[in-house]
Amino acid sequence: MSLKSKVLIITILLLSAGIAANQVYDRYFSNEEPRFQWPDKIEIPCQPDSEDYGCENYIQLNSTPVKTVKHPLNEEIWIAELDGKISSWDGQVLEQIGNISQILSRCHNEQGLLGFEFTDNFDTSNEILLSYTGDIDCDGGADLSNVILASIEIIGGNLAIETLVELRLLDKQNRNHNGGNLHSLGNGTYLWSVGDGGGSSDPYGNGQNIHTPLGTIQYFSYNNKTIQPVLDNYQNDSDYVLHHGLRNPWKFDVDNENRLWIADVGQYCYEEVNVVNLFDQTNFGWSTREGMHNYDPSDDCTSPPSPLDNNNLTDPVAEYPHYGGNCSIIGGFWMDKGPELLLNSYIYGDFCTGSIWKIIETSAGWESIFVTNVGTYITGFGQGVNDELLIFSWTGEIYNLY
Repeated sequence: MSLKSKVLIITILLLSAGIAANQVYDRYFSNEEPRFQWPDKIEIPCQPDSEDYGCENYIQLNSTPVKTVKHPLNEEIWIAELDGKISSWDGQVLEQIGNISQILSRCHNEQGLLGFEFTDNFDTSNEILLSYTGDIDCDGGADLSNVILASIEIIGGNLAIETLVELRLLDKQNRNHNGGNLHSLGNGTYLWSVGDGGGSSDPYGNGQNIHTPLGTIQYFSYNNKTIQPVLDNYQNDSDYVLHHGLRNPWKFDVDNENRLWIADVGQYCYEEVNVVNLFDQTNFGWSTREGMHNYDPSDDCTSPPSPLDNNNLTDPVAEYPHYGGNCSIIGGFWMDKGPELLLNSYIYGDFCTGSIWKIIETSAGWESIFVTNVGTYITGFGQGVNDELLIFSWTGEIYNLY
């Protein structure tokens, strides 16, 4: 079967799609309107439709890849999977470092191990930070959920579960919209993304509430099993909030000019990419805005951008609608390495169609350019041992896009 035929089949299956959450959402547990159903978990091989790019198998895993991070001391990457496993890969041998599945909730497709990061003093502390959804009874109702930030030690080359320390537990109303990415800024400071709590149309108003940690990018310092807010805003939970007004910032990255790039998953119609100077505290508008539009649940996804009439809000630099099978944005990296055609750009993709775009800076501002369609269900991008550009697939494959 040709790639075009496969994409056509996916498009037919997903034409009813019009909403996304973290990747997309499960209608039973999310309390959202049934505009989307998760597709069957069948792998579609990575096959770029552009002659400028090729794709090859890199590693086969047993569950969805979440993140790769280069080891600070060894010539290897560590790979996190949604089902709780973390493994090392040196280009030849895949070795499991540990498995935290016993403390995870996996009631929903978007739950599990969401992210991890080496501590900045890993050479002396042997600690990593984890982001995950905590173990809650799946029969206890869809309104029982949380996201957890924790530290854990590496002892004898393996995760030592007995050393795990919960640093921050955020209760939330639904099992989707978890965010969960972690990113080191150096000097013991980190960013952590958190979704708006889930449910259709931000039912609890978290997006525009500066006093909740939900729908935010959190900014904290970590040392000796303790975290502290870096900011000093309101003398409460808000001290952790660097940016807010986000729906589900599944992935983000910081480029070499200290700009923060956020791929924020949309609701009914529009997926968006935001960019802002890292420390310029920003309100990205959800749920007043979806993409470059005033949020309207009745929008048929054909409306033109609406003027931004609130100077306190910041619109994205790029958006795309739920057409042609597109359903959910998957960010994304600032490309200071990898394929030459992608250097000095920000790349992002769509979960359902496997389409990939890049954003470049021109004299007229930021411009989004279609790169290729790889066909597979993209859940993220990663960095390989030799700086390869990796594509994560929902069913467990990791591909090298070259």
